[in-house]
Amino acid sequence: MAFLPALRDVLGLATKSDPLETKSFELDAGHTSWSGMLARLRDPRRSWPVERAVLEGMERVVWVFKSVNAIAGHASRLPIERVLIKDDGEREVITDDPLARLLNAGIANQLEKGPQLRKRLSGQVLLSPAGTFVEMTTSRRGHPIGADLLPPGRTRPVPGFGGKLLSHFETITPDGRRRAIDPEKVIWFRDPHPLDPFRGITPMEAAGLSVDLDFLARLYNATFLRNDGRPGGVIGIDGEVDDDEMERIQDIFGKGAHEAGKLTVLQGDLSFIDLAARPRDMAYADLARISKEEILAAFGVPESILGNASGRTFDNAAQEEHQFWTHTMLPHLSLLATGWDTDHEDGAVYEFNTDSVEVLQRAKTQRREEARAEFEAGLISPDEYRAIAGYDPVDLPHTRALFIAQGKTPIPTRQEDAVALGIAPPEDPAAAAPGAAPEGELGEQPPAGTVPAAGDDGAEENALSRLRALFDGDGDDEQDAGGPSDVVPAEGDSAASEDDDAQDEEELPRGRRQTKAFPAVGPAGLVEALHQLGARFVGRTVARLESPKNRKGTRHFVAEFKVDTRVGANALDVARIVPVEAWRAEAEQTVLPVFAAAAIASGGGVEAHDSAMAAAVAVGEEFGQVVETVRGAVEELDQAGTPMEEIVQAVRGVDLAEWVAAITTEIPV
Repeated sequence: MAFLPALRDVLGLATKSDPLETKSFELDAGHTSWSGMLARLRDPRRSWPVERAVLEGMERVVWVFKSVNAIAGHASRLPIERVLIKDDGEREVITDDPLARLLNAGIANQLEKGPQLRKRLSGQVLLSPAGTFVEMTTSRRGHPIGADLLPPGRTRPVPGFGGKLLSHFETITPDGRRRAIDPEKVIWFRDPHPLDPFRGITPMEAAGLSVDLDFLARLYNATFLRNDGRPGGVIGIDGEVDDDEMERIQDIFGKGAHEAGKLTVLQGDLSFIDLAARPRDMAYADLARISKEEILAAFGVPESILGNASGRTFDNAAQEEHQFWTHTMLPHLSLLATGWDTDHEDGAVYEFNTDSVEVLQRAKTQRREEARAEFEAGLISPDEYRAIAGYDPVDLPHTRALFIAQGKTPIPTRQEDAVALGIAPPEDPAAAAPGAAPEGELGEQPPAGTVPAAGDDGAEENALSRLRALFDGDGDDEQDAGGPSDVVPAEGDSAASEDDDAQDEEELPRGRRQTKAFPAVGPAGLVEALHQLGARFVGRTVARLESPKNRKGTRHFVAEFKVDTRVGANALDVARIVPVEAWRAEAEQTVLPVFAAAAIASGGGVEAHDSAMAAAVAVGEEFGQVVETVRGAVEELDQAGTPMEEIVQAVRGVDLAEWVAAITTEIPV
């Protein structure tokens, strides 16, 4: 089209045109209007086309090579995935995506596979101001089956006309022919330029001067050492020396590093001149250090990533790795993933899978640790924690419930979960039917002397009703303290009843006299908890008696040598073997979930919880009395000289069934 203005001039048809439009046709074929204007403003000495960036930068300067190789190597190692993000935020990976298969392990073209193509792609994005052009080959169904990297130095976007921003892409083949490519077949990768939409921007343009400085400084020192023939001094001879003699003397002094430090003899008066100068080592070291820091800063690659972590602490090296992945790699990966991504009807996008990058998993690890702490504190349920940790929820009553820290008591978050957790009694279909009247109001006491039959469906409901009555303060202590054998006294027998109560009061231990009323709970849970507590007590006490550490220094220690200083005459440390306070606290923690569950099932509030706590403390006091009895028996047997085997046998023979029966009798069930 360049011949048209000249033809108009010849025919006399030349008209005034827009100066900018006229200039746009006068630009070089390799630039658009905007890029042409910017090229004229840009200093040619600072221009870094891709050929110069590779030849004078990556292939000559070690810091450019290591930076590009590190970024491109990490980008090619990570697999790329097509991810579908649903409305609820759930992420689903599409495993049968043809482009992901091609880029991860497929054969991209005749010369390279997917990872190799992606590494060259990342390198060109970092070095080519024009960007990187990938020509895609698709099947008849539109699936990608091949990808070729076009030469970035010989490929350019051609702007359109009539409001069309891009007409096509044009590349020059190796045989010199120009080939136009449909824009739909080309994917254009580039770090966008802030002013020119037809080109990108690279770190080489910002660090170009530092790259030249680093190369020239090294070249200067290498050339100086290669060509320097300066001697360490000069010797002058007074008198004339013929040419042959002078040539012979000059041949003695060669050039190069291996000739440095020798003396040179010259014609003239004999004199010595010291030519030693200050070494340039320090100047070169400062110059190399500054240029290295500027180059690495432009590429965003710390030196520890390149393999040199000397002079850094572990924390500093770890922080540099974190900054490299968060500030350099993630934007670069996002740029590449955005380029591969095209419009999909399902809204899926391409992402790099960074699960193998440990430094990027720290935030997820910290969130999981916080979630575990919240779960242990009873703030979230197991299903909520599994969702945070990336697991599928189990969606069961126990995994939907909250577990408080004391004894891990389940707190249902749904009404229907209370029955499944064993906290509330199962609903009676007949009682729950519309119009069915309850047998008694909540909190009403059962008739005195009546005992629910074993297996009766109303037994647990009556117990919960009595518990609610106790929490509300409506129950009678004497009635609540009554056991299954209580009967209603006849009229006129009140005195006898009072005498029996007084006698029972005297016969009860001290701990039971303090608290006679306990909340009513299901018999199975309380009996099972008390039996387990007794079994633990006997087992731990026997283990402590048989422990060599506790028998050391006593007559019970079995000597292993003829003279064993570990055998002594001390008494057993009964307080350590049978710790009363520790067992009292453990008894409280054992029965507290049972009482708390009954309090929750009865619908009680703060007062119900306080009553449950009081009942647990009372049981702890009762068990403390039992522990004190066993402790006194062990101490008496030890003082009497009883062998350890008999003491252990006596502890094993402790039967807590009667105590459990007494406790459950005293607690109305």
